[in-house]
Amino acid sequence: MKTAPIAAASLVEKADEYFRRLRRKLPRGCEAELYLAGGRERGIEMRDGRPETIHESCDEGVGLRLIRQGRMGFAYASGLGPKTLDTLLSQALAQQPHSPADPHRGLPAPAEPADEEPLELEDPSLLVEPLEAQMPKLRAMEETALQAEPHVKRVLRLGYGESAGETVILNTLGIRAIERGTHCSVGLAISAEKDGQVQIGSGSSSGRFYEGLDFDRAAREGARRASVLIDSKKLPTGRRAVLFDPWVAGEFIEIIAGALSADEVQRGKSLFQGKLGKRVASDRVRIIDDPHRRRGSASSRFDDEGVPTRKKVLIDGGVLKELLFDTYTANKDGRASNGAAGRASYRGTPAPSSSNLYLEPGAMSREELIRDTRDGILVFEVMGMHTTDPVSGEFSVGLSGIAVENGQLTHGVRGAMLAGNVLQMLERVDAVADDLTFYGRLAAPTFRVPDLTVA
Repeated sequence: MKTAPIAAASLVEKADEYFRRLRRKLPRGCEAELYLAGGRERGIEMRDGRPETIHESCDEGVGLRLIRQGRMGFAYASGLGPKTLDTLLSQALAQQPHSPADPHRGLPAPAEPADEEPLELEDPSLLVEPLEAQMPKLRAMEETALQAEPHVKRVLRLGYGESAGETVILNTLGIRAIERGTHCSVGLAISAEKDGQVQIGSGSSSGRFYEGLDFDRAAREGARRASVLIDSKKLPTGRRAVLFDPWVAGEFIEIIAGALSADEVQRGKSLFQGKLGKRVASDRVRIIDDPHRRRGSASSRFDDEGVPTRKKVLIDGGVLKELLFDTYTANKDGRASNGAAGRASYRGTPAPSSSNLYLEPGAMSREELIRDTRDGILVFEVMGMHTTDPVSGEFSVGLSGIAVENGQLTHGVRGAMLAGNVLQMLERVDAVADDLTFYGRLAAPTFRVPDLTVA
């Protein structure tokens, strides 16, 4: 469940009030769902050691979904005023007759959540101190970046943000789900320069709890990404191993996450269509969606329909075992939802979505993986991954990184091109390192695909 930032008023009290009124006004035979979200967020950006912008905002709103005889009406509003519910009910009811009847539409019934260890989603230290209290750490982060690599000349942007939020879901079948959480992040963009060459790199760290932010690692990571391509060369066209850094591997995981949506598969718009129960990757590939990961950015007890969440092994030993289902797509397949409904906000209706999705790490270290590579490229950046065909999996991207020669990192590489197919690449993964790194809700360790044509 995505948590929006926390609003000042009690969202739970407002939700209960709205729901009582809704039940009195609801036509017979009509199922209804209220989705309320509210919150607060703020951030600071610095340039040249001084604050450039400081922002703070609050938001709260409600979405109302009605279903009767397979026809749906939906309306939303920002703000929770005294007349908001009446307006939304009128709008949603007016939509229903024009909605095509679909027997698979329906709301979920309540179920007991799994008895798990505490997820630890709220950090009470956030949104307490003035934002200016972050300036010493941000200045120290900037200094670390400037000293980390010899060619780093400037920190172009440096920022910190934090938010906290609450979501309440109620439906007429008995769902009552409440979730609260916090989030914070820090990031920077760095310029490395030498003899007219200019390269930009970025680094970041984010999480539920402030104590989990690694300012130093983000600074060093950004400096490395900026400086690694100074004096870079173009590799001759040839077949070689491609090692994907976690930063880049996460972009491939994002493509896979979308393709694992039951909605995309049912509509014939996924590269996994017709492949459930079949081998789709090498036996080294195990992809997991875990909404119960402690302090995970997308961890939650309930999904965005109020269904209890659970850990799901989607690809196990290379075999596609499960998809991501919400109530609607589960009904179409004659099964139960696996708690994977997501929403962008109260402004939208639910659809299957991943939580903390990751490629399970292997046993070897990143250094061992590099030493085991005779001729390859360790990729730090891909350009154009968003153009991947979601049905065929075909892609063509630009690459930047470091050449690997006889187990050693040698020189920067830029201007390389890689064309291929996501499924074929998954099928050929021959090594996975142990350096699992989360960037938000997606994560992967360094992994290797041998014998690819890099032009």
